[in-house]
Amino acid sequence: MNLRHMGGYDTDDARKTHETLLYRSGFLHFMGDGDVAKFESLGISTIYDFRSPMERLKNDLQVGNSVEVVELGMLVASVENLWQMLMKEGLNPEGAEKIMADRYRELAEEEVPGYRKMFDHMMESEGGILVMCSFGKDRAGIASALLLSALGVKEEQIEQDYLLSSNAYANKALAIGKFEQFFNAEGLPVDESIVVPILDARTQYLATAWQVMREKSGSLGNFMREELGLDQAARTHLQKRFTL
Repeated sequence: MNLRHMGGYDTDDARKTHETLLYRSGFLHFMGDGDVAKFESLGISTIYDFRSPMERLKNDLQVGNSVEVVELGMLVASVENLWQMLMKEGLNPEGAEKIMADRYRELAEEEVPGYRKMFDHMMESEGGILVMCSFGKDRAGIASALLLSALGVKEEQIEQDYLLSSNAYANKALAIGKFEQFFNAEGLPVDESIVVPILDARTQYLATAWQVMREKSGSLGNFMREELGLDQAARTHLQKRFTL
């Protein structure tokens, strides 16, 4: 779900991001050996998995031994966390939209060590990478945005890439179904009007994360250097690896 490359974006040094090395996705659901073979053909050597332990338990990755999986276990914006916050805020579309903005704020405030661990690993590894979470747009969305920013992609293109998640669900019913157990536990039918703001990628969500980072460090560049360890040498290394 929501699997796509992040190639072809312009960088500030007149290069382009590499479409065969940079991928992002939601959960991976393989239907037999054919799907596994298709995935293997992408040449991904490392998966950065931002899902919570509960999410990983319910949907185990079956990618074989040739792919290294780095488990980054972010609870903020996990399926169970979103439901808990939704119950507190109220089961309505407005409450769903509010909790999503709040989760992006928390991701930029509380989950920075996980993003730093991702970049630290990238500095020592090789090959194609995939960043993923359950829906591929929140935890993985910020990870993708930070990575594209580190590569020198303009903020407008980063936002365009982020917003692709709004229409990237090959099976929206399957995504909505991930919340079915939570509604059923409360004796309620699944309410699509409540789930859609959670599944959607909206400009104000990502803008909230950018704002937190800028308020904390003065600029996005300072945040990446101070909080993520991405000085100019590190960014140059990533640019050499992931751009053409």
